[in-house]
Amino acid sequence: MTDEKRSNAGHSTGPPTKHVPHPNAASQDKDRYLVLRAQDGDIDAFGKLVERYQGRLFRTAYMIVRNRHDSEDIVQETLVQAWRSLHLLRDPDAFRGWLMRICTNKATSTIRQLQRRATDPYDSEGLESASVLPNTTSTATEDPAQSSEVNAQIEALAKLLASAPEELRIVWVLREVDDMSYEEISQTLNLTESTVRGRLARARSLVMRHMKEWE
Repeated sequence: MTDEKRSNAGHSTGPPTKHVPHPNAASQDKDRYLVLRAQDGDIDAFGKLVERYQGRLFRTAYMIVRNRHDSEDIVQETLVQAWRSLHLLRDPDAFRGWLMRICTNKATSTIRQLQRRATDPYDSEGLESASVLPNTTSTATEDPAQSSEVNAQIEALAKLLASAPEELRIVWVLREVDDMSYEEISQTLNLTESTVRGRLARARSLVMRHMKEWE
């Protein structure tokens, strides 16, 4: 056996394994860059972060408080606090969870105030606004009949979530609407992952029972 053959012995002759980055990796890297710039006082960089997250923040707030104007206030207050406290964020990669924690804390506080005021639990105007924000399931090219059906289901879901316990509703929104991981949710809400999974399972069971009525 030649030296070349010996050196190749025991090695796979198949194609080299290509590393596939996590789909959120590029977005996280961009967030990190913008956060670092913003922490240095770059207002434009923070403005780009606002553009990336304000729609997500609104949807999350709305699904919790179910009121358009309160949701807009929550988003505004969240962004103001984020800008003022950004220098305290030690890990730029944790920006998303940190920002959502601010939002959910404010939304939770608001919903408790709303409950004390016994306001209308459902705001159709707010739902209409939420449905046209970026990254929602509705688009301008959709068939009107199909879009109407989807909006009707969203309306029913909003009403269902309004009747769900607060701790279940928040976990469901962060997972199903905001697409956060169990780890991110646990950090955002200061819960163990097992608690998050348990609450999410209960919330999903509640939602699935009612979704059968739509079939």
